[in-house]
Amino acid sequence: MTHVLLSRRSLLAGAALGVAAAGALAWRRYDLGGRLFNPLTADRFDLPPVPGLTDATGQPISGFSAADIAGKALFLNTFASWCPQCREEHQALLDFARSGAIIYGVAALDDPANTLEFLRAHGNPFTRVGVDRNGWLNRALGARGVPASFVLAPAPRIAFQHFGPITLAELQAKVPPALRAGA
Repeated sequence: MTHVLLSRRSLLAGAALGVAAAGALAWRRYDLGGRLFNPLTADRFDLPPVPGLTDATGQPISGFSAADIAGKALFLNTFASWCPQCREEHQALLDFARSGAIIYGVAALDDPANTLEFLRAHGNPFTRVGVDRNGWLNRALGARGVPASFVLAPAPRIAFQHFGPITLAELQAKVPPALRAGA
């Protein structure tokens, strides 16, 4: 029978490797990089507009900042042109906007040219759209991906949040009461 003797050095190296692997998993699992090194917070951000995006009258649609929404109750949706779930919920957002809802959009983790093409092709339900290429605001609001929907009432306080695609029925049932409660 062959016995393998473990030296202190190999035990320490194995333990260090295990701790490093566990640390790397925790870093990704709890999004520590995004939390520790995020330059934006829900009350401190400035999102530029999508270049070339205009409303039905040809006027440019502006981005927005924390100062623009401070103390207001509003509905905000984060999306990306490449996201299948965002495409799935897009019609619900269009229908909700047609019913008179005001929606602020955040183009997260997307190239602005792709965002522009997507909104031109599928319709734009948003009153304002800000570009968040790195997804910093999305993370600051607690989302780890797109789509995500929030009622800020009053901003920057989150009164309602929904991660993943949202249906028209959910929008109609949950967003107006959350907006009224925060107004």
